[in-house]
Amino acid sequence: MNLQLEDRTFLVTAASRGLGFGVAKALVGEKANVIICGRSKKPLKDAASSLGTRCQYFVADVATPADVTALLNFTREQTSKLDGLFVNAGGPAPGTFTEISDDDWSKAIDLTLMSAIRLTREAIPLLKKSDAPSILYSTSISVKQPIPNLLLSNSLRPAVIGMMRTLSEELGPDGIRTNAICPGYIHTERVRQLMSTAKSKGDAAEEAIVARIPLGRMGTPDEFGRVCAFLLSPLASYVHGALLLVDGGLFKGMM
Repeated sequence: MNLQLEDRTFLVTAASRGLGFGVAKALVGEKANVIICGRSKKPLKDAASSLGTRCQYFVADVATPADVTALLNFTREQTSKLDGLFVNAGGPAPGTFTEISDDDWSKAIDLTLMSAIRLTREAIPLLKKSDAPSILYSTSISVKQPIPNLLLSNSLRPAVIGMMRTLSEELGPDGIRTNAICPGYIHTERVRQLMSTAKSKGDAAEEAIVARIPLGRMGTPDEFGRVCAFLLSPLASYVHGALLLVDGGLFKGMM
């Protein structure tokens, strides 16, 4: 299926690896132009190189306000408009309520919530210049059901959903679509780290997770990326204010 993305321009954050890289790869595969960012130059440069000439990179930590401003300034230097923004950041630290300090909360708010706010605010003027603009927020299955030992994610990612749903009302008249993607267990470094801190370690932890997934396996960043590319594309023109789970059937709720 042609997603009508050829020569359109997208900004994908936290994309040197994992979910963000999967999204950037899918967009480039559809002949879109992509700007990616990440905190470390070497892996970011390597990721951009692997994606080819349609990809540019900029070193930025989306938890830092000045870096977000610099990233969008760079984006404006490269393009007159943005057709899509994929809002992504590393997950906040694991831990239970009694283990998490005020400083942990502050850092997680900057990483998970404020990065989404700042990126959206800075990108809106460029998105308004597109004929098919879209914002897609990467959250987690934790917005549907809390995950043990992930209090910060369980608390802050729903706030991103609240913002997205509100923006669907505010930005809809401008033609800017807003949606959220909610991955379950995808094979990434983040998931490997979480498994390493689980009560059952390594292969045993993965087996316990997979046993709960109806498809019988974890997903891949490529599978996740293809769904995101569709949601960011003009073919999803009437999908707005929605949450889509990419979890292999893990979530069992009716709503």
